[in-house]
Amino acid sequence: KREQRARLLRDILKEPEKLIGTLLFCNNLVNVALSAIATGLAIRFWGDTGMAYATFAVTLALLVFSEITPKTVAAYAPTRLALAVAPAIRRLIRVLYPLVRVLTFISDLLIRILGLHRSPTSDRITEEEIRTAIEAGGDEGVLDQAKQDMLMGVLGLEGITVGDIMVPIRDVVVLPADADHDEVYQIIEKTQASRYPVYQGDRSDIIGFIHVRDFLLAPSAEPFSLKKILRPPHFVPNLRSIRRQLLSFQKERSHLSIIVDEYGGVQGIVTLEDILEEIVGEISDEHDRLLSRAVKLADGSYRLEGSALIRDINRGLHLDLPEAEVRTIAGLIYKHLGRIPTPGEEVILGRYRLVVEDVRKRNIRAVCLWVQPLEGVGAGVSADV
Repeated sequence: KREQRARLLRDILKEPEKLIGTLLFCNNLVNVALSAIATGLAIRFWGDTGMAYATFAVTLALLVFSEITPKTVAAYAPTRLALAVAPAIRRLIRVLYPLVRVLTFISDLLIRILGLHRSPTSDRITEEEIRTAIEAGGDEGVLDQAKQDMLMGVLGLEGITVGDIMVPIRDVVVLPADADHDEVYQIIEKTQASRYPVYQGDRSDIIGFIHVRDFLLAPSAEPFSLKKILRPPHFVPNLRSIRRQLLSFQKERSHLSIIVDEYGGVQGIVTLEDILEEIVGEISDEHDRLLSRAVKLADGSYRLEGSALIRDINRGLHLDLPEAEVRTIAGLIYKHLGRIPTPGEEVILGRYRLVVEDVRKRNIRAVCLWVQPLEGVGAGVSADV
């Protein structure tokens, strides 16, 4: 019996126009009928003052029995309730749909007379509605936090650029094109990465990259040269969305791209893992930036590298440091101080207190971060040397 009702419900949902039209007709019919009957009875027993009684009573009855109670019950047990009422709904559709069809035709005719048109996209689900559904699923326990974060991460791919998540070139382990076999082997053994960009002359002049597998399989009898196992570089602009970059990785079967600015200068690299982390969260591997750049101290504060990405810090430590116009912790301090700081200077942003610990050659190397409780939050910028 349950399977029969499930098939019946599936058939009903295949024709949403009939279902919605019938339900709207029945809903309005009941509301109008109840109002008319209640008003007539009230006037008969109490005269003109009965209209006020009827208005109050009908409004209360409709709210409780037609809106709040049924919708609350449906929210708690949607499947069970839908299966229970499916046979009755089917009978109502069969009986009332001819009349509903006539009313719909009249409505469409009036819309055309007014010069209006139904938008073909009006019934499409928007991204905001999807986000709301995901949040509702989390509130109701249907989706755990990990699944919510993953789905939200997928929706946010278009609004994030590769420049937002890249590893700056100065923090990337790169190999000189003239490195010998032993030198390359030592670097691989120490850093444990799977791919390494290769530069010629200046470290920002990337000419390609090598895969560790190619290095290990290179014939030992031949004279070693990185250029023999070099793979061509793939350069992408820093403003490309990570959604497009993910599609590019899939199409080209590649895992690494070189990020360049509008002038063609190399800014950093982005890997497939970096993009996947935006969807599923941090992945402990060769570019686990958070663990290496944020160390929790005994007093509860964090020691951060100046080059740490604000986005990584926010995601990893569940904070909300401002990301507008800047990408790194050092950039955030530069923005609010308006100059190169000296050790000991601090910036206070709401509940966050950033104290500069180390500055070398005009470069902020280390910052200490204190996070205050949500209550008693202040805001401002101060300098204590």
